[in-house]
Amino acid sequence: MKLLILRCLLLAAITYSTTINACSAFLLKGKDHCVVGFNENWKTMPGMIVVNKRDIAKRNISWENLTTENLNSEKKWTSKYGSVTFNLLGYDFPCYGVNEKGLFLVELYLEETTKVNNPKQPDLFWAQWIQYQLDNYKSVKEVVDHLNDGPNIDWWPNAAGSHFFLTDAKGNTATIALLDGKYKVLTDKDMPMPLLCNNQYKKDLEATQKYDFLGGTEKYDFTQRKNWEDRYSRAFYMLKNYKYDQKPVDYAWNILNSVYAGEWQTVIDVKNMNLYFRSDLKKEIKSINIKELDFSKNADVKFLDIHTDHLGKVNQNFQPLTLKKNNEYVEKGFPIGYDNKDFGTSEMFVTLKENIKKFFRSVLPD
Repeated sequence: MKLLILRCLLLAAITYSTTINACSAFLLKGKDHCVVGFNENWKTMPGMIVVNKRDIAKRNISWENLTTENLNSEKKWTSKYGSVTFNLLGYDFPCYGVNEKGLFLVELYLEETTKVNNPKQPDLFWAQWIQYQLDNYKSVKEVVDHLNDGPNIDWWPNAAGSHFFLTDAKGNTATIALLDGKYKVLTDKDMPMPLLCNNQYKKDLEATQKYDFLGGTEKYDFTQRKNWEDRYSRAFYMLKNYKYDQKPVDYAWNILNSVYAGEWQTVIDVKNMNLYFRSDLKKEIKSINIKELDFSKNADVKFLDIHTDHLGKVNQNFQPLTLKKNNEYVEKGFPIGYDNKDFGTSEMFVTLKENIKKFFRSVLPD
């Protein structure tokens, strides 16, 4: 009986862990449209949208750098491209974003993730690794080509990691997983549909191929397939059945809400460089015209709270990001991101906050 109870508790913990860390990303692509959709499914989270500048000096930050007195940097670079990112953990630590050249990159939880370690390369905390790609590359091919000679991804300690979904302005897509100590990359030719959830791509694809809309024998009833584990098949079905109506952005929102509405939701019209977003606390859709943002070196780093009360186009509502304001988001975000109750009251967290101030004092005003 004790063994049975233990198994039940373990199953419940696994199911809960999988559910709270689940997300969905896709590209709705055609001759006249190229639209990214993303659901961040976890829980209500604080966060900010950041306008990151080009021509800014950066240095690598690892988990060790964040939480110890070792602040030595092994790699430095200068950002080539400006970007718009969605940040839970403060400046330079996005969960996802798009740069001014149309490269989009997002992480999605994947239980099986392992570490890929190139001893010749420095570690970057996973969120900064995302920013590094947006800073340096303008296409999916460039990111993929530089994986093995680029910085290592430094995950949270004692936690699973993620896989990544990438798209670019030309409609190219890829997924990057870290499995068995290696990068496992799938590109367009390997992906019948540019779509990713929280299983390895091929596992979700194989599970969906049993349905009749992909040549299988099992009849697919879209009206009945509404469970959490049906997100991939529902999104695949909707993407496959889109008939161009000159409203691909609206259709992308329909997909996001049909598969399982996220706490953060984002749609990006890459052809026109318009970004749309909303949150679970502020459900009205807002828009950002990326082409009108100032990414120049002499501009301020700017931010907007993801739960903003502003409506419509919010380009003019961004405010300069200061060290003090950034630390407020760090204070709220890191304990949630680490999902560790003790971390938020630990000496390690005190050290982390002080180190972040030191890292960004040359970039963000007091």
